[in-house]
Amino acid sequence: MSKRILFSLCLVFVAFTVNAQMRLGVKGGVDWAELSFKDDVFNSTNRMGWFVGPTMNIPIPLPGMSIDLSALYNQRKSKIDVYYSPVGSSSSLQVNALETKQIIVPLDLRYTIDLGTAVNVFAFGGPQLGFVIGDKEQNLTDDDEAIWRLKNSAFSVNVGAGLTLGHLQLSANYNVGVSKTGEVTWKDATKAITDGWNGNYNSWQISAAYYF
Repeated sequence: MSKRILFSLCLVFVAFTVNAQMRLGVKGGVDWAELSFKDDVFNSTNRMGWFVGPTMNIPIPLPGMSIDLSALYNQRKSKIDVYYSPVGSSSSLQVNALETKQIIVPLDLRYTIDLGTAVNVFAFGGPQLGFVIGDKEQNLTDDDEAIWRLKNSAFSVNVGAGLTLGHLQLSANYNVGVSKTGEVTWKDATKAITDGWNGNYNSWQISAAYYF
């Protein structure tokens, strides 16, 4: 799904809320993100990130169904181990911390089962777009030989479940990176064959939302 299609869907759902009983709130939480590369030369470990921003729940004319739409500021850090051989020296290990700042826009379809007047459980899933707003280029080695170049946007998919208690909503989901988040390139022309090592983020997310 392209960014244009997802944006158009967002507009349709927002327009639909003119006559719908839309709920507005604020959402925040933490995620455990893993940056995965397609080559063993780069290894990364899990790191905790966080996100916060406005959210809305939009009922649709199907039993138990609604749409969740949010715009969240998300900040993540990942430690990456880089094994490389500087010119004139033996292979070495370089440890760096990569930081990603972005606006994420999840658009999830939700199915709710009521357990009482103010209590329900729900499952949800849908696409998510992330738009990078921080540094798009970060050095992976001290001599700037390897550079991690972030893409302007990334596409992923959410699957999760949650519980609502009155105005408070608790949820957990897994976010799967579909498109590459960025790629590694080398300044040394002799290593041109290694250009384009792609990486993407997968993460577990736990969040809390309060609806007014």
